[in-house]
Amino acid sequence: MPQGGIRLAVFHASVGTGHTAAAMAIREWCLALYPESEVMFRDLMNYAPRWLDGCVTSSYLFLARRHPWMWERLYRDTDVRSGLVSGFWNGLGRGISRAFLGKLHHEVREFRPDAVITTHFFGMSALLDTWEHSVPIYYAGTDYATHLLQRDPRFDGWFVGSEEAARQYRADSIPASEVTVKNFGIPVAKVYSRPPDREASRHALEVGNGTVMVTITGGGIGAGALGVVADSMLDHTEWRVEVLCGDNTRAYETMRDKYFPFKHMNVRGYVKDMQNYYAASDVVVMKPGGLTAAEAASCGAVMLLLDPLPGVERYNCDYLLEQGAARKIYENRRAGEQIGDILKSPSELRRLRLRARTVGRPFAARDIVRFVAESVGHEGGASIGAEDI
Repeated sequence: MPQGGIRLAVFHASVGTGHTAAAMAIREWCLALYPESEVMFRDLMNYAPRWLDGCVTSSYLFLARRHPWMWERLYRDTDVRSGLVSGFWNGLGRGISRAFLGKLHHEVREFRPDAVITTHFFGMSALLDTWEHSVPIYYAGTDYATHLLQRDPRFDGWFVGSEEAARQYRADSIPASEVTVKNFGIPVAKVYSRPPDREASRHALEVGNGTVMVTITGGGIGAGALGVVADSMLDHTEWRVEVLCGDNTRAYETMRDKYFPFKHMNVRGYVKDMQNYYAASDVVVMKPGGLTAAEAASCGAVMLLLDPLPGVERYNCDYLLEQGAARKIYENRRAGEQIGDILKSPSELRRLRLRARTVGRPFAARDIVRFVAESVGHEGGASIGAEDI
């Protein structure tokens, strides 16, 4: 272990964007807390053949955007411990891992990490089959609930986003005496530890203080009925409406051309300063992806949840609603009307912002890194709090 630092291997998978963003947050906090650390940062999909990477990513995007019912079936079929379908998919994943991730295993052994943290389960089965457990391997969740493939009992510990997620591990009869399940929250970037205030964000985005700003986002992949929701605000010319399409080029080009005549409608692709949009907006209409929700909550955003995918997004939606940290859009065509009703109630706006901040865990990545460092015998680390960011 380098003096003053740790050797940490951080893995993610570029399927969607949340897993990658969470891994980047862990790396960022590791280098901030222990500047002399060495971090091995790897995208697990880069070790699969290009055709397989393209197939997995394209299939996920296709199902998420076009056929969510098929995604629900796949999610549920793989979230059980027995059954022919579950056995087939789990066996297929294990076989792919063994066939294509040998290079990654070799690189890990050469790097000789003190610990491994992964934000995605792809390839982990094969690594857990062969890796010496003198080096702990942890799973960091990116949602408020978990999937069975994340709860492989061979992990040395897990970092979860909610107490509800922790209950899933206890339901699996995973003994607390043998493993560690820590509810630190979903890891988000260090910038969310001290997000910009409303005035600064509005200045950065050139939004007038008296203007109502609504942001519509489908997350990094630009999923959801963004256009239908945006249509419901065409008559609200006194608002400023930001439609963020992420990496969905097709949606961006379609809506950019459609809304060009409407001066209050701004269509953008992927943006790098999401914290400004969360902080500056009066209301954020968003897909309930775990990472997106954790970022927005850290900024105290007023969240209206849009089109949750069956599976973990639906669980995220339920969790946020139960916590009183968000509202749900049930009729996309009337979203503008629903937003208008909320804006008429300052008390409801204050309540939603307060509950969001209660759910937000902006120091989750910091706490994960500190726990891992201490578990491998590293003491101390830079003292970084909100006042230091």
